[in-house]
Amino acid sequence: MTYHLPLVVPAVGFFALLLLNILVRLIRLATGRQHLSPPPGPRRLPLIGNLHQLVQSHPWLEFHRWSKTYGPVMYLDMLGQPIVVLSTYAAAQDLLSKRGARYSDRPRSIFFNDLATRGMHLAAQPYDDTFRLHQRLHAPLLNPSAAARYRTLQDIESTQLLADLLAGYDRDGEKGLAPMSLFQRTAASMIYALLYGQRLHTDTEPRLIRAIQVQETFVKESAFGGHLIDLFPALNALPRALAPWKARGDRLYAAEHAHHVGNLDRGLARPGWNFSKHISRAAAAAEAEPPHGKGHLSAEAVAWNIGNIADAAFDTSATALEWFVLTWVTRGASHMAEAQRVLDRVVGRGRLPTYDDRPRLVYIDAIINETLRWRPFVTGAVAHATLKEDTYMGYRIPAGSIVAPNYWAISRDESVFGPDADSFVPERWLAAAAPDEPEAQRGDEEKEARVLLRDLPLTLFGFGRRICTGRHVARNGLFIAAARLLWAFDVELADDDDDGDAGTPEAAAARRARRVEELAAETACNNDVMFRPLPFRAVFRPRGPWVRDLLAEHRHDYEHVDLVALLDEAAIATAETQGVV
Repeated sequence: MTYHLPLVVPAVGFFALLLLNILVRLIRLATGRQHLSPPPGPRRLPLIGNLHQLVQSHPWLEFHRWSKTYGPVMYLDMLGQPIVVLSTYAAAQDLLSKRGARYSDRPRSIFFNDLATRGMHLAAQPYDDTFRLHQRLHAPLLNPSAAARYRTLQDIESTQLLADLLAGYDRDGEKGLAPMSLFQRTAASMIYALLYGQRLHTDTEPRLIRAIQVQETFVKESAFGGHLIDLFPALNALPRALAPWKARGDRLYAAEHAHHVGNLDRGLARPGWNFSKHISRAAAAAEAEPPHGKGHLSAEAVAWNIGNIADAAFDTSATALEWFVLTWVTRGASHMAEAQRVLDRVVGRGRLPTYDDRPRLVYIDAIINETLRWRPFVTGAVAHATLKEDTYMGYRIPAGSIVAPNYWAISRDESVFGPDADSFVPERWLAAAAPDEPEAQRGDEEKEARVLLRDLPLTLFGFGRRICTGRHVARNGLFIAAARLLWAFDVELADDDDDGDAGTPEAAAARRARRVEELAAETACNNDVMFRPLPFRAVFRPRGPWVRDLLAEHRHDYEHVDLVALLDEAAIATAETQGVV
């Protein structure tokens, strides 16, 4: 359809429009905002704005480079859609946290929100009464005290992870293995036990495979602007015969809906306590309480609520472990060796590390924090949006702006992390307590007990009212898995010799060195919202015979789990602290 402007405007109409324009400008001047420009950014072209400059491959790297020219708050225009990119911790904290009431909404993606999820997916929901009800239902189950009650499950799953990796070494030897599927099983089994009352015993279980497919679809489809109708919303008015994306949206919704509802039904039917039962009862109770109209959750909405927690939790935790191992074999070997020396002093070789050891294993938490900073498992995540105009740093942020924290840039904010922010340096997270006696008079274990973590921001879990509610559970799981991997294995990159002819040891070492540099590059990752390394294989070599002996002793711990008793114990603790069972 083509629109034509009239060639002649009647005089009365012309002066009326002129007067209206003047009045509007005067009002804007009175508010002090008309003279303010949007934040700086690359030069825009008429109509298309910066669309021609948007790179398709690893855009967060280009945004980071642009931020060095245009500053911490950068403005882009995509076909008239204002986008504000935040590249420093201070800017993200100021807007997304301190002004959370204004910046907690989500941009609307017609394909993802309206068609593929029909408004059900938590990550894309607006910040309204229904979303706040979701948060209230999660709070008693995911706060720090609740997270501590799930450590027994994380202990069990991390023990099985060691056993699975040892079995993989016995099977594949120095050829190595791709660990991601085992990390996914470990994280998903713990999450599914809590949410649905059922563990996942192998990495080939159909429920796990389906969960992986659902989450991969979310990662690919959730990016704003990834579909033509997000850029040209009017196209969605076309009849279905001319709009093939509508049928695709229907298929995606039906598949994910069946996945979440089926999991909820199984969770409700399982014996013992679990999140499915708790949240279903709490949602019904919340609806019955005054004031009415403050959010309502149908059974389907509860299913999506719990399912979104499950899929996001296991995916991010597994990806973080994969980056931990890749960092180990590319840039972190000396740091991991130091962590193993600490483990040998604190834990020894006669038992597995436990959560009780954590105060003396601060260096391992520092390694985890640095891994999450150096290779954040999200780059831009799901963006925020503001419905009202705002001003910041002397610039105008238009109403309707998409506001995107660039986690890659924020994690390299030199004002926070220092001039070596591109390097992997776990020590940046360490701060020693003030000594009360000369250093030479203290033993190694006492020195380790006095080391503290610096209060540096770990930002990849989000900001403000949209921060990840499961971050405490995730951090506990990462600690015990990383500590035990370091205790049990020496890990190195496998020799990727496609011909099966390793040749001389020197040739194999040269191939491995080249592969290390390839995988350590900042572009050695996928191109999605969920930031994953390229596929790799690693050799998990047991550090000594004590590993095999101890895992044999602990085999009963993960093969014969009284899950109902464990979950009911968590329920009792929840009732004691929250008054709800």
